[in-house]
Amino acid sequence: MKGVRPSRKDFGPLESEAMDAVWRAGRAVAVRDVVDALNESRSEALAYTTVMTVMSRLAEKEALSRRKVGRGYLYEANAPDAAGIAVKDVLRAYGDVAVAHFVDEARADPSLRRRLRRLLDEADG
Repeated sequence: MKGVRPSRKDFGPLESEAMDAVWRAGRAVAVRDVVDALNESRSEALAYTTVMTVMSRLAEKEALSRRKVGRGYLYEANAPDAAGIAVKDVLRAYGDVAVAHFVDEARADPSLRRRLRRLLDEADG
């Protein structure tokens, strides 16, 4: 599903928009970068402090990482898309049990097993 950015159920609409802006940037971004990106398509501009609060919440939810630079922060996505964040959430919450269930699903579905083998082979290079 390349290019598809499903929204997470625990993200509000503005959080999803902010994550999309960070993913589109493809690099560490300041709040100002995200404010500018979000306001490009709005008739009524969002306040800097609104976006700053949203990005802080996304960091608390571990969707973004942030590092102090000068008086502000630079933010980076912790996964390449919403599906990656969901996988990290499941692994964090359920650990090896989640992996075991995934393996069971792959055993029961030959097509999934083939895709998984192909992806592992590609990753091993």
